[in-house]
Amino acid sequence: MKRGIKYLLLLFIALSCTLSSCHKKKDTLKNYMSGTLDAYIPLYSLVDRSYQVTTGGITNPTSGVSYQWITSYNKDTVKLSDGDPFTIFLPDSVGTFTITQIAMADGYYNTIQNLTVNTFTRYNSLKRYVAPTDSIQDPRDQQFYHIEKIGNLEWFTKNLNYSQNGEGYAKSDDIGFLFGRLYTWEEATGGISGSGLASGPQGICPDGWHIPTNEDWEDLAMALKGESMPFIDNWKGVGELLIPDTLTFNGNRVWPYSANVNRKNDAKWNAMPGGYSVNSHNNFTDIFISAYFWSATEKDGDNAYFRYLHYDIGDFPFNYTTKNGLGASVRCVRKFN
Repeated sequence: MKRGIKYLLLLFIALSCTLSSCHKKKDTLKNYMSGTLDAYIPLYSLVDRSYQVTTGGITNPTSGVSYQWITSYNKDTVKLSDGDPFTIFLPDSVGTFTITQIAMADGYYNTIQNLTVNTFTRYNSLKRYVAPTDSIQDPRDQQFYHIEKIGNLEWFTKNLNYSQNGEGYAKSDDIGFLFGRLYTWEEATGGISGSGLASGPQGICPDGWHIPTNEDWEDLAMALKGESMPFIDNWKGVGELLIPDTLTFNGNRVWPYSANVNRKNDAKWNAMPGGYSVNSHNNFTDIFISAYFWSATEKDGDNAYFRYLHYDIGDFPFNYTTKNGLGASVRCVRKFN
């Protein structure tokens, strides 16, 4: 009997401790904030840039929120109130850096946003670039493009970066200096389809140049392979003749290594893996992985053709998609005498 009473007493003490512990733990629980920290820093940026951001984004609690900024490169910590402007100064060196924003309020868990930025230089971050000897300057914005005679045409050997339309990858304007911008077919062509050799619309290209047609692409393949290749074909082995193997960006391969592709870049076409965008340039993917290039030739009223390269494929396949569904790179061409 005494043993049973002793057991019940111990059980009561243990249960009391447990309930007390739970109650204490419950008292220390905090609420979660509502809202999303909305500061934006480009994923890719030239070195030594500055960007002004507005601190905020938290909708609950509606008051008493403070914000803290921490940068990985100078260890500075800055505390601000909701709505305060803040200028982010990027380092003057190339690399990958983290910028952290923290929202804090009494009784709430912190909300944290980590922003990554890759800094580069316009003229020195690309190494081992095989540059043709000829170039032109776009009079609209004074940018230079190397050009090369291939087959019956002259081709840009760099992706177009005219900023009056399209988007830089991940909405990072600076990266366009190296990888070009991404355009929908409508943005690239102005909605005008073309066919025949050197008969595409000017579209987004400089005066005297045009968006390549299916026949222009066929002329490129013929020059590279020495045989006629219809556009509606996967062009076996053509891709590896367009991709530079040793090109680096900030010391890393622009095109990842693949044992399946013997990259030669025979014509100095210098394919750049600019990736692509979808959803009206709101979603971006595959930079340093793949490259997509428009044809000026439409498949039908709703769709247009493009060709694409992938780091692990030696071919240069074709496909088609809606005219406003894909953001792809543009290479301009013209016929030479």
